[in-house]
Amino acid sequence: MQLYPNSPYDEIISKLVERGIPRDQIAAMGDADSDAKKQVLFKKVRNGVVRVLLGSTQKMGTGTNVQKRLVALHHLDAPWKPAEVEQRDGRILRQGNENAEVAIYRYVTEGSFDAYMWQALETKARFIGQVITGANASRRAEDIGGQELSYAEVKAIASGNPAVLTLAQADAELQRLAILKKNHMDEQYVARRQIRDLPATIRNLRERHEKLTADRQTADDCQHLPVFIGRNAVLRADVPVVLEKKLDTMPIKIVDTMRFPIGTYRGLEFGMILYPRGQPDVYLEGAMTRITGVSSVNPGPRAVLNAIERLLGSFDVEITHIEQDMSIAESQLHDYEARLGKSFAHEAYVSKLTQLRNALKERLTGRTDPTTPTEGPTIAELVTSIKSLTASHTVDTSQPRNERRHTTAEEPVTARIRRKQEAGAISSDDEFPAEHQQAVHRPVDIPEPDDTSFSDRVRLSQQAANRELSPA
Repeated sequence: MQLYPNSPYDEIISKLVERGIPRDQIAAMGDADSDAKKQVLFKKVRNGVVRVLLGSTQKMGTGTNVQKRLVALHHLDAPWKPAEVEQRDGRILRQGNENAEVAIYRYVTEGSFDAYMWQALETKARFIGQVITGANASRRAEDIGGQELSYAEVKAIASGNPAVLTLAQADAELQRLAILKKNHMDEQYVARRQIRDLPATIRNLRERHEKLTADRQTADDCQHLPVFIGRNAVLRADVPVVLEKKLDTMPIKIVDTMRFPIGTYRGLEFGMILYPRGQPDVYLEGAMTRITGVSSVNPGPRAVLNAIERLLGSFDVEITHIEQDMSIAESQLHDYEARLGKSFAHEAYVSKLTQLRNALKERLTGRTDPTTPTEGPTIAELVTSIKSLTASHTVDTSQPRNERRHTTAEEPVTARIRRKQEAGAISSDDEFPAEHQQAVHRPVDIPEPDDTSFSDRVRLSQQAANRELSPA
């Protein structure tokens, strides 16, 4: 077997042999330097021929299936990542272990880096667990990458003086609080800026909402009026032909962007916006102007009418979106107003901890005047005060939010209908909300199914008009 002079492996093996374990029942992963030798070694461990197996996380990680008879796992040191701890524990906490109970031991040497390493692992594991499970409602988390030891912490651990270690911990806590205070100041700046800008945003949204509502009402009130091309009223059946003639008068080559008015549709003016390059747009204008594109450079009457119908059919959607945006903006404004002017929540804690830390540092460095009698708390008392103070203050990095307003997404109508149908709750039209009954039963002059082309819709309309004019 391979020997490991002046190494922890050699030291452990020697002490195990001294305490009565036969040397041939102890093995190290370094003895198996090939895959074939590893499989032989694993088989010996599973059969109980080898009772003690030593190895690093890398060598005894994935693929080490020796759990059959294992009763104890010993962590002789602490790795850097929580995943490596899980990888180690997975050698014994694994399906196929025949023991009902197993033991896991972790060794820590006082005055060494072990305590720091396990503390860092705890912090990392807690952070990862909060991210994965969503248990933490905070919108930000403390950076766990800055777990490096400072010079002061190295000195404190090496010295073995608990007061020096307490001083280093107090310095680290004050540094973390300084970062939190800076974040607080940044959030106050954001709150002032948003309180300045949000009212204008809300006014613009409210003005747009009023104009859209007015235009929607105009379109609803004038849905039975004829279409006007220029100043002439045109029957619905004749609109495509007259509109095509109007489109033929549009200029082909232009230098600057121009509007080309066409007529009035359901009380709202419509026309084309022509560009020197690119496809034109269709506009619909009432209290406000709304624009949509067309699919060709030289659009025909069908493309123009379809664009107008899209604009008319999107009133409800746009108004709903604006109402949601206004609700969110108003909620944000209330939230920022509630936050503005709040002082840093841990100001008193920072002041007290700074005072105790400075007093402890003066005692440890001996900066007090030797000619004057010593007054005030001793080093031990200062250490106890600092530990008590830090233990009694839990610093939460999440910021409190105003709970007066909540914005939630409305459940879609189809989802509500489907849910009620599955529960057997819908038996008639009375089960539908009144606003949806109005939407369903609203009369439509010319039905335009999606699977029917524009020319077919025009032809069907003309046939219907001819039937009305023909004698019975």
